[in-house]
Amino acid sequence: MSSSKTPSSTLSAPALKPLKLNSSGLGQSTKPSSPKLSTPKLSFSLGGDSQNTAKSDTTKTFAKPQFTKPKLAALSLGESTANVIKKPAPWSPSTTALILVKREVETHDSMSFTFAAADETLFDFKPGQFVTLAVKIDNKTHYRAYSISSVPQQKQLRLTIKRVPDGLVSNWLADNLNIGDSLSALNIAGQFNSSDCKHKPKLLLISAGCGITPVMSIAKTLLTHDSDTDIEFLHCARDKDNVIFHDEMKTLLAQYRNFNVQLLLENSDGFASFSADENTDSSALSHQTGMVSSDVIQQLYPDLKERTIFLCGPVGFMKAVENIAQESDFDMANFFQESFTPAANNEHQDQISSDASTASVMLHVPDFSVEKEVVQGSSLLEVLENNGVPIIGACRAGVCGSCKCIVTKGSVKSTSTETLTAEEIAQGYVLACSSTVEEDLAVALS
Repeated sequence: MSSSKTPSSTLSAPALKPLKLNSSGLGQSTKPSSPKLSTPKLSFSLGGDSQNTAKSDTTKTFAKPQFTKPKLAALSLGESTANVIKKPAPWSPSTTALILVKREVETHDSMSFTFAAADETLFDFKPGQFVTLAVKIDNKTHYRAYSISSVPQQKQLRLTIKRVPDGLVSNWLADNLNIGDSLSALNIAGQFNSSDCKHKPKLLLISAGCGITPVMSIAKTLLTHDSDTDIEFLHCARDKDNVIFHDEMKTLLAQYRNFNVQLLLENSDGFASFSADENTDSSALSHQTGMVSSDVIQQLYPDLKERTIFLCGPVGFMKAVENIAQESDFDMANFFQESFTPAANNEHQDQISSDASTASVMLHVPDFSVEKEVVQGSSLLEVLENNGVPIIGACRAGVCGSCKCIVTKGSVKSTSTETLTAEEIAQGYVLACSSTVEEDLAVALS
């Protein structure tokens, strides 16, 4: 901590009476106590010489006192200054569009899109969160939530998106979004993140397929800002052609001693030669063939109980890992998982559709003059969208909360209330994407 002392000044004149300071503060003098002597004017300056140096008395020749402090090298605790550097304002999705500045092919069916804010502000988010995009296709706006794969507090935001079979938005982005194009966004959100999920100094990050996206953001952020974190990264993929962020994982492995990667491939044929770099003599990433199992986890991570697990991948994969953790007597308070991926979305919607019957019920949305007969068991989100109600379905899996609405009459069958508070549930709020219409229903959006 730097300190500064006020230089002393010696007067050669006859002794002066003590200087009196009036109530208006330092830097102002009282009237002279003697007609023969005028009180020297005091000049105080914090951080440099005064620009208003007092003139010497014209009738008496006394040495002029100078009271200045040397310039401060650094701002210390307890000190104040008028020239504090302000932190740049974070990006605001409600006012600033996203501009595409880079496209990168990750695998044959996944691509990274890097955006900058139109006003060049910083992107402030928690590692592991997602952003909701508004994509206009054929004059209709569609909302989708995509996990962020970049690091917070940067001027660029990266989303890594995998094509979903018959997925309207993911395929449109891959085929049509070009450098310089802009998109609107609603918000950044998500409870699955390394800031809110309190974790131990030792982590086990587990991902499969495009579930690596939020997990990579967590890994890179912790490595950048917390050198003491011990990170083990287990990524599962079908084969060498489906390993997202392969080169990025190799770079992190070479750069950080506290980062270790293990790949688990269903088919590892040709991976060793694919992963090795002949130009730098670097070896292939550590890998083995097989599926995730209790034996594999115990073999790779004998200190499993000392770690916090962050998990993201298809629903079936995450359930298998969760079962392994429970069977290993793992403390599930240290187990966190992302609840949706594109694969999960399709399975979830397919399940809702298969539950629909042939009976009909009435749907009423008074605010939008909707009175429609719909199939019992239908997805509430789909029937609202199909009847022109401007509801936003971003994640379509019950985790982002964008499709929250109120059932004012009747009831629905819900599979998720993840983002709803107890108070909201009591008031009749439901997540439309995770609810089916069971009887005559009246709905309001607010």
